[in-house]
Amino acid sequence: MAIAHEHTESAPGTAHTELDPDKSVNSPMAADHHALVHPFLAHMGMPDGPGEVSVRMMSIEERNAGIASGTYGFHIEAGIVDRLGLHLRNDAIRTHTATEMMLQYAVFRSDDGQSGISVIGEVEFPTGSTGDNRTQGLYGISFAYLRIPIFAVNSVIHYNPVEKMVEWEISFVGRLTKNIFPVLEFSGENTQDMTTSNALFAWKFKIPNDNAIGVGYRQPLTKEREFESQLLLQAEFGFE
Repeated sequence: MAIAHEHTESAPGTAHTELDPDKSVNSPMAADHHALVHPFLAHMGMPDGPGEVSVRMMSIEERNAGIASGTYGFHIEAGIVDRLGLHLRNDAIRTHTATEMMLQYAVFRSDDGQSGISVIGEVEFPTGSTGDNRTQGLYGISFAYLRIPIFAVNSVIHYNPVEKMVEWEISFVGRLTKNIFPVLEFSGENTQDMTTSNALFAWKFKIPNDNAIGVGYRQPLTKEREFESQLLLQAEFGFE
């Protein structure tokens, strides 16, 4: 039995295009933000899309007073619902006795959903050997500007009212080739008694399935410092 197929002709001079309602021009999904990689240590300035998960795992060799020691860290980001994301992070588990959990809500964002301003609420809870078992709350704002696929700027500043401390970080991710990305980051802490700041320069390399590996070097910029230098290796994984 022959089956008749209905065929619709396009108007002269036009091309036939199927539109996905979930990927309209103004949809956050329309922007190919996967053309870039995440920062090395810093938070993203905007939350990931719903259902997206990013995992950054790090191995760190730290030198302090001429003695080398090793530690490791992680940074997990997940998009929960539209505009709302969750972060779980500890950059150096053996030396950082608290892990942070942060909610990030995009208040203002561009049409593609990749640039804008978010507010953040954070809880730091003890996860290591420490005499301070307090759980502390922080709050602040974050900022992101992406010029896909050329570069991205992400910045976060938050305040700890218990310790009267301001923490900040800013990252610049560029694209040298389709699979090679230079990363420059600055971070610091300001308290009533001390001010510290650090700089990190790294390279990230795309591998299949939008994953990446990276190597970085971190150096203090101030006389007051927590370490002399750090060498970092990182693996980045993305899931949807």
